[in-house]
Amino acid sequence: MTNLTNQHKNYLIKRKLSREIKAWISYDLGNSAFATTVIAAFFPIFYDQFWASNLNEVQSTQYYSWTLVISNLALLFTAPLIGAITDISKTTKKLFVSMVLISILCVGLLFTLEAGSWIYALIFFGIANYFFSASNVLYDKILVQITSPDLFSKVSGYGFAWGYFGGGLLFLINAIMSLYPEMFGLSSQADAIRWSFITVSVWWSIFLIPLSLTFKDRTEVQATGNVIFSSFKNILTTLRSLSKYKNAFIFLIAFFLFIDGVHTVMALASKFALDLGLDSSAVIIGLLLVQFIAFPSTLMWSFVGEKYGDKIVIYFSIIIYIAIIIYSIFLSDATEFYILASLVGLVQGGIQGSSRGLFAKLIPAEKAGEFFGIFNTFGKAGAFMGPALVALVLGISNSVTISLLPVLALFVLGFIILYFVDTNEIT
Repeated sequence: MTNLTNQHKNYLIKRKLSREIKAWISYDLGNSAFATTVIAAFFPIFYDQFWASNLNEVQSTQYYSWTLVISNLALLFTAPLIGAITDISKTTKKLFVSMVLISILCVGLLFTLEAGSWIYALIFFGIANYFFSASNVLYDKILVQITSPDLFSKVSGYGFAWGYFGGGLLFLINAIMSLYPEMFGLSSQADAIRWSFITVSVWWSIFLIPLSLTFKDRTEVQATGNVIFSSFKNILTTLRSLSKYKNAFIFLIAFFLFIDGVHTVMALASKFALDLGLDSSAVIIGLLLVQFIAFPSTLMWSFVGEKYGDKIVIYFSIIIYIAIIIYSIFLSDATEFYILASLVGLVQGGIQGSSRGLFAKLIPAEKAGEFFGIFNTFGKAGAFMGPALVALVLGISNSVTISLLPVLALFVLGFIILYFVDTNEIT
């Protein structure tokens, strides 16, 4: 009995979240503000109505889409190198903090831009988006260093869920600022939105502090010569080892496709709604729905994935995303946009959390670090095809209504390829 009690105590100690893990989770409350307030909401709104007010809707959407393409393509080619360099040079923490600070600075600089400054707005946004995504590659790598495999899914799910809550909380404050600027001593909605970029920078900086203070880099310095050369060598070694794990490799291909569709919907939904003539206040309310529906939904899908399998969650989410895109063709008023936003909130966290959870089960635990480096490269850097397809269709058809239709192909192909992932081999 005593031995059993001691085992139970050890189990409880093992399950207790450390200060590093709590700091890692809390950081997601901060950086999610950029994904919500900046990417999903106020940048596309302010860009459309203020910075790019001298452009027509097709031009402004094309330029915005190509900015996403360029920043995400840059990440596609550099993310593996960033991960490999930090694997052998003990620079994970230093590079992570530096990238986050650059992104925070660029967000703050958006406050300084005047009407018609669409070029500078896109430049600052593109840089912020790149370093936000690049830092997230290292952020996910940190998770592998601070926790054990048995806690990975739990901590990862907490990060996603509380990220939605934190991003949604600041966005709620920003939304109230924009809808009722006089309550905050501001003269207009434009001033409120400009100040929202400052609040994101401050909020993000506050939640960066705990992780930057508590995290201790575990990487052992391995490079004895040229770090860049050694990093490329490690990338090739990791890619070769990936081919030995068939199901993980097939899943990554499917993930690359359907997560690109998810990112495209996230990045362009607000711009799409504005181009169709919806009021900015309706867009803001819709995005609030996404955040606060996503918080409990992500926790729910975590339970469903654990009980019935992550693959089921991903399949269901893809089907809903296909319905969302088809439904968007007929979008005509705020109520319909709220329905669309609610559907996105229902599945957005589920498809992200279950994708990460399923991949964790398909790879060997002893190689989790290098495999998740590839996973994050596919997930964070693969979001260029969707915006490119949208921009190309806009250039050919000049029709905002059908511009999201090509994204259907990404979801359909991802769905088909996912079928060939054999989850029966998971032990």
